[in-house]
Amino acid sequence: MQLHCDVAVVGAGPAGSRTARNLARAGLSVRLLEEHRRVGVPSHCSGLISPRTLREAEIGEDAIIHRITGAFVHTARGSEVALGGDKTRAVAIDRVRWDETLAEQAQVAGADLVRARLTGVERENSHVRLHTQTDGRDSAFTARVVVGADGAHSRVARSLGLTGPAEKVYCLGIEGRLKTPREEFVHVFVGHDLAPGWFGWIIPTGDGGVRAGIGSGNAVKPIACYRRLTELFPRLFDGIESCRLYGGTIPLDFAPRSFADNVLLVGDAAGQVKPFSGGGIYTGLVAARQASAAVLRAFENDDCTAAGLAPYERAWKREIGRELLRSLRIRHFGLALSEGEVERVVGALRSEGLQQLASRHGDIDYPSRVLLRLARSLPALGLLAWITLRRPAATWTLLRANLPFAL
Repeated sequence: MQLHCDVAVVGAGPAGSRTARNLARAGLSVRLLEEHRRVGVPSHCSGLISPRTLREAEIGEDAIIHRITGAFVHTARGSEVALGGDKTRAVAIDRVRWDETLAEQAQVAGADLVRARLTGVERENSHVRLHTQTDGRDSAFTARVVVGADGAHSRVARSLGLTGPAEKVYCLGIEGRLKTPREEFVHVFVGHDLAPGWFGWIIPTGDGGVRAGIGSGNAVKPIACYRRLTELFPRLFDGIESCRLYGGTIPLDFAPRSFADNVLLVGDAAGQVKPFSGGGIYTGLVAARQASAAVLRAFENDDCTAAGLAPYERAWKREIGRELLRSLRIRHFGLALSEGEVERVVGALRSEGLQQLASRHGDIDYPSRVLLRLARSLPALGLLAWITLRRPAATWTLLRANLPFAL
């Protein structure tokens, strides 16, 4: 049977566009589906990435709008600690421009960008049929493989019987104007009563611009959390001018399976998100690199079954899976602590020894590396012993994060 294309990629975010570019560059016929009229709009991302992510994206620094060197961590009870400040740790980007650039790369490589909303996918013999809608008009086309890069509520996954990530948080973001104490520092707000299951943030974007927000992992609505955040920290939020509000869902654990016959999941659809921060751009780009390599091998072997595509999951988990699992366990350790224990942990970070460790090893893509070093360091041992007596199950979770294998 003559198919319309070799591969259909659903979703022109970073993971989808990068997968499409790599496959088209290798000579496959690729359709890249995007349901919005403009790629990257509306943006649902705080747009804070590492210098490493810039290198992985291969698009230079044109989308950078501000550089970040450190962070203030605040607790609901008013404690505060400053970390970093010595060098660029992260950059704020123009997320719309970033997404558009990656999609343009895919088109230059030969991928066809199709403005359409996916309504369903079904398997037919050894290929898939995708049903789409554009301006109310229904259509369909066929491909040998479909790549679901369509977010935390992936329609590709649901249509083809793949289960999505179970653990999620729901966030509210605000783009606006606000004068911050130090424009090169982000602000992070922690506390179960403040942001149950997640945290709040202020990210300066330069020239008085900010991206602020908060998330919740339970039934408390993010808008209610945000109101409480502004009430608790009037010194930081007074005078904020909100220009745009947006919401989003962040998956925090792996999908049980990121492949099946004729399908791969990448990015948020597969739960390839940093559980400690919710960032998914770097991990999505890594997964896209591995996904495109796996699809190309499957085509070379003429085997697009689950067995032929299975190397993809092994490859991405080998590169970033251990870090994501470690970070998820450290997150669960933190969630088990009381407000008072969180205060003690934040207070301990003021010690010179822990400050030096945080400055030397801090890495927003691999946070477990510095967090586990901090937990094992001499200044933290007394605090960890105290927590162990009070929360032995939580400490066991932290111990599991140190293990070189899943347990």
